[in-house]
Amino acid sequence: MMRAFLEVIIPLALPALVYWLYLRIQERRGVVVREVPLSWLAVLGVVLLAIVLGAGWLAGSEPPTGKYIPPKVVDGVVVPGHFE
Repeated sequence: MMRAFLEVIIPLALPALVYWLYLRIQERRGVVVREVPLSWLAVLGVVLLAIVLGAGWLAGSEPPTGKYIPPKVVDGVVVPGHFE
C-alpha cells in the first residue's frame, strides 16, 4: 500500500497541489483566472509518474547477491536478516 502511495498518488497529487497554489496566488494578486491551460500540469504529472515508476523499477530490478544471514536475537535485540 505504501509503495502504491509513493509511486502513484504523490506524483499525481503534486501537480494538482502546484496548480491549486498557482490559482490561489493569482486570486490574491487580483488576476481573474478563467482558462488556465492544464497541458503543462498534465505533462508534469506524467513526467513525475514516469520518474518515480522508473526509479522503482530500476531499484528492484537486481536480485540481492551474497549469502543470506537470517534474523537472530543478540542481547535481547532482534537483528533483521540481510545479505552479506
